[in-house]
This record gives sequence, C-alpha cells and structure tokens, in this order.
Amino acid sequence: MTNFDDIPEARRETLITSVEPSSAKSSSSVTIWLLMALAVLSLGGAAIWWMRSSAATANAPNVTPAATPDSVAKSAEPNTENTANTSDTNIPNTATSTVSDQQNASDNLLGHRSYEIAETSSLVPLSTNAMVLLKPEVAQKVETMMAEARAVGISLDAISGFRTLEDQRYLFFDLKAERGQTTQTRAEVSAPPGYSEHHTGYAIDFIDLAQPATQLNASFEQTQAFRWLEENAAYYGFEMSFPKDNEQNVTYEPWHWRYVGNQESLELFYQD
Repeated sequence: MTNFDDIPEARRETLITSVEPSSAKSSSSVTIWLLMALAVLSLGGAAIWWMRSSAATANAPNVTPAATPDSVAKSAEPNTENTANTSDTNIPNTATSTVSDQQNASDNLLGHRSYEIAETSSLVPLSTNAMVLLKPEVAQKVETMMAEARAVGISLDAISGFRTLEDQRYLFFDLKAERGQTTQTRAEVSAPPGYSEHHTGYAIDFIDLAQPATQLNASFEQTQAFRWLEENAAYYGFEMSFPKDNEQNVTYEPWHWRYVGNQESLELFYQD
C-alpha cells in the first residue's frame, strides 16, 4: 500500500488522482455485482414462493365459508309456517284422560253408578207403609201423590224405598245364585251393592194395589197407577229411572222412579 505521507506534495496529488478512479471503479463494479446477485436471489425466492402457493391452493379442501351473524340468526328463527297450526288441543292430555277414565271406572259398575248410603236418621217412613223409608221431602211428595191418585179411584202405593248394603247384597248376590244368573244378567235387573239408587233415599218402587200380579214387573205399565204416574209424576219432581232402551242397559222398570226435585237429588243422578 502506498504511503502518501512520504511523497512530496505535488507528486502526492498526482498519485491520488491516478489511484482514486481505479479504486472507485473497482468499488462500483463490486456494487453492481452485489445488486445483480440480490436481484437473482429475489427472483428465485419469488418463484419458489409462487410454486408453493399454487401447490397449496390446489391441495386445499373445499371448506364451506363460515356462517355470518345474519345467517346464524336466520337459522335460529322458528319455522312458523310449519308450526303455526300446532296447538295444545291436538295433543291429548294423557294424565288428565287417565285420571278421568279411572274415576269413571270407579263410579260405574255393570251400567250402574255408585251412590253413598244415606244415614237412616235422615229418613222418614211412609204413613201407609212404615217399612218404606225416604228422604222427608220425597216422602211428603209421595204421600201427596198417593192421596190425589186415590181421589180419582187409582190404588197407587209404594213397596220399596231406601235399602241398606245388606239389602242390596241379598237382592244381587243371593238371588243371582238362587236363580243361576250370570253377573251381567243379574245387573240388568238389580244393581250391585253400593250402586243402587235406593241407597240414596230418593228412589221408590210404586205398585198398583188393584193389580198385585204386576208388582215389580214390566206388566205394571198396563195398570192405571202407571198411566197416572206417566201423566202426573213430573209435577211432583219424579221421573222414571230406567225407561225403555236406557243408556245404562238396565232392563225396563216402569215401577222404579226417582225424585229429582231439589239440588241434592239432581246432582246425585246427573252430575258426572
């Protein structure tokens, strides 16, 4: 390396002038080559990046675009078109239905409804037959009816009113066995114990004293007493319990009538 400090002033300027262009030229060449190398490297890197990106795009799975908030909200809305006609009335309430069916099953037996047994202390006997016990209001109506019927020559009387459970057990089970009847057949002519209207003190069996053979028989409908009842019983609050073709499938009983002239009796015989 030349030591410019050892050369005279004039000569040193000459040497510096001659040396600087060469040094500058050399430095400029190096710079150009470096820039070219960097450019080549950059192009090569870009080419490699492009090739990798193309391959990744070609092999990428077909992914469904993510749901937007609007699409999520729309899918969460109820389908009112399909559900608008749905109502609770189309869906049976099984719990209520089951309870109702069980209650109906317990309140009915062989076509007869169940009834509570009236307290004997709440009953009074008829003046014409002390064995016939009825509710006081019913007894008074029956007494009036018999008196008015007799006033026109009709022998209307009563043979049966209130019955105990023991009475009904005999009429149902004992007579059923005695006559060799099936349960269903017996139920058509007599209620099981606990299911007779006679337990209430509101039911009564009428007879015609002039025709004793018709007592508790369908032929009672041929008597004057029955015809009088048909025409007048409703005025006193009475109705026939088991007319022909009744819904309970009980045999026609023209002699069996019940009082429905007050709230208690009405609810007993008609309330579900």
